[in-house]
Amino acid sequence: MGSPFHRLQWGCIFLLFLFVVSCSVRQVVKKPEGEKDFFQETSQLEKLVREHPEPSVRDQSRLQLAFLYVNHRNPQLNYTQALQEMETYLSVTSVKAPTEDFQNWIMVLREIEKLKTNLDRVQKANKNLRDEVAGLKETNHKMRETIEKLQRLDRQIEEKRSLTK
Repeated sequence: MGSPFHRLQWGCIFLLFLFVVSCSVRQVVKKPEGEKDFFQETSQLEKLVREHPEPSVRDQSRLQLAFLYVNHRNPQLNYTQALQEMETYLSVTSVKAPTEDFQNWIMVLREIEKLKTNLDRVQKANKNLRDEVAGLKETNHKMRETIEKLQRLDRQIEEKRSLTK
């Protein structure tokens, strides 16, 4: 009885050890570092969003894609696309009440969009003002030339008057 019992006991300990080790070993996911890595990861996630048959995988890929677009190491940040992905995730997922952090992200991205829109408007107005200033400088330059011509003409007329007297 001792021998089979000890084998069973050691077998259980061995299995327990394997379960503990497998649970404690985290799968190391390589985080994208350079532009090429971000592009590859983005492409892979976009493909999963479009083509994967499982809705839960598509939803999770959409969320990962959104966070990839706003990752501080991403050389090509895309706040607009991140907002679109988050809003789409929110509309298609079964999550009824998103977390505070998720709602904060959406609000921040919406504010960034508003600021971006305002910045575009200000830049257009600035360009229009620069164009107007350039036109006014050209007009000013032409007026100065005209004034110089009139002054020369006035001097010539004065010289002719002084000669006729």
